[in-house]
Amino acid sequence: MRDTTLVCTLGPASNDESTIRDLAAAGMEIARINTSHGTPEQYASIIQRVRSVEATLDRPLGVVLDLQGPEIRTAPLSEPITLVEGATVQFRAGDTVTPEEIGISSPIVDADVGAEIYLDDGRIEAVIERVDAETVAARITSGGELGGRKSVVAPEVEFDVDVVTSTDRAAIEVGIEHGVDFVAASFVRNATDVMAVAEAIESRGADIPIVSKIERGEAVDSIDDIIDVSYGVMVARGDLGVECPIEDVPMIQKRLVRRCQAAGVPVIIATEMLDSMISSTRPTRAEASDVANAVLDGADAVMLSGETAVGEQPVAVVETMDQIVTTAEASGEAGTRREQRVPAANGASTDALARSARYLARDAGASAIVVASESGYTARKTAKYRPEVPIVASAPDERVRRQLLLSHGILPRATEYTTGGAQAIIEGAVETALETPVVESGDTVVVLSGMMTDLPGTDATNLLKLHVASEVLTTGQCVVAGRVAGPVVRTTDGELTDIPDGAIIAVPDSFDAEFTGDLSQVGGIVAERRGMTGYPAIVARELDVPMVSGVAVDALTGASTVTLDAERGVVYKGVIREYGDEPRDE
Repeated sequence: MRDTTLVCTLGPASNDESTIRDLAAAGMEIARINTSHGTPEQYASIIQRVRSVEATLDRPLGVVLDLQGPEIRTAPLSEPITLVEGATVQFRAGDTVTPEEIGISSPIVDADVGAEIYLDDGRIEAVIERVDAETVAARITSGGELGGRKSVVAPEVEFDVDVVTSTDRAAIEVGIEHGVDFVAASFVRNATDVMAVAEAIESRGADIPIVSKIERGEAVDSIDDIIDVSYGVMVARGDLGVECPIEDVPMIQKRLVRRCQAAGVPVIIATEMLDSMISSTRPTRAEASDVANAVLDGADAVMLSGETAVGEQPVAVVETMDQIVTTAEASGEAGTRREQRVPAANGASTDALARSARYLARDAGASAIVVASESGYTARKTAKYRPEVPIVASAPDERVRRQLLLSHGILPRATEYTTGGAQAIIEGAVETALETPVVESGDTVVVLSGMMTDLPGTDATNLLKLHVASEVLTTGQCVVAGRVAGPVVRTTDGELTDIPDGAIIAVPDSFDAEFTGDLSQVGGIVAERRGMTGYPAIVARELDVPMVSGVAVDALTGASTVTLDAERGVVYKGVIREYGDEPRDE
């Protein structure tokens, strides 16, 4: 299982249902819809296709709706133009784009001579030489080819644009109607901007988690306040690398990842991770290192943008990203860094239990941490402490399961609501974990249960316990107490010659004979006929071997080895050992 989530942008190269299905098979867990391109109708259609694909999977598939935000872009173009170094270009609000005049999406309110303008993620640079009422004249200092709808970044220029634009509000309406799992807020400067996006969502009666995109220098300075009001954070290095000195971006990335992990807030690393694969079959060595370093830094997720939206081989890109991430996670460096960066608990009971679960799983050799989590809160807290083993989060709410995809190392799985109390919830969570590839019957797991305050009949108390995950084959009445594991031998005539040592003898209801052969080889007995006084019960007492009556013998069909826990009246599949048991000599 991969701990780091893959987020893939859907676009012309990948937004048909067949390709979405292939992307999911290759490793995509969250689909990103970039509302800087397309129409609300197109966003709705893409969301529906993702949901259609999800319905065919045995796991959730999330959707993040990425708002355009107060973003300034150049006007549309049918063919690229060339801006020559040294040329003077007029910038004004409008739809005209020529080598002499660049139309942009919002008017310029205030600008000074000497301020810099960056186009297309900084690929083209200009410096302002004259400021008029509605126009600025700028000299191209680094030229190049400019396409339509490219980004305009000018840190020292003020534009007439709202934090939440009309385009954003239309996209939010679509997101609410079609149940997107996250909304990404673009170009936020501070917590106030994030709250403005939250208000736009909540005013429509919805509750969608916000992922704040850090792409402005002001946002970096306000990162702690932004983290406090965000579900997640995205380090959007494209515009960030234009707003801030390019040499500062790597250290900003590392600092933001550390801040987010300490707060338990999921963090995504984005922009140009495998950019060369838009047109190439292989990434550059630098790109592979970039992805691996994001994993080593502790990112919860890594994101593909143009690589999957417009690239020539979107599925191959995801496969490549999966391979790089999986290899990085398996490295000794990743394990060492994980151990070195476990945050301290902040005094809250859930944090203390989640951190304890991390170390208990390590010390007990557990195969997973199983979390019964109604809202996802306890599961996210567990992910904060980066355990060495997978977190299987059992949640009844489909929306919660999708949102948990964004957190490090969580495997969200469905479970049913229950009114049977906390123990029933825990048992249901463990049964769910047994259906995943990370837990097998007989494995030791750490179980962590959140506060199920909204579930009737449940105990609103956090709980941490060590548990042996096991598949129950059948249950019955205890005749002779004890616990033993051994191979199943079914007999209808009582012939026990040449049975293996420690055999569990299964006696059907039709049995009407006596046992013959070497009974010293018998490890335990299970009988279909219920009772304490029948022939099998008499033999079990004489041999002093565990026995259960009233079991469904047919339920043992296909089970080569079982564990008989007679005191509890349970027959488990496989060899089940309680924590602390010494392994049996083979």
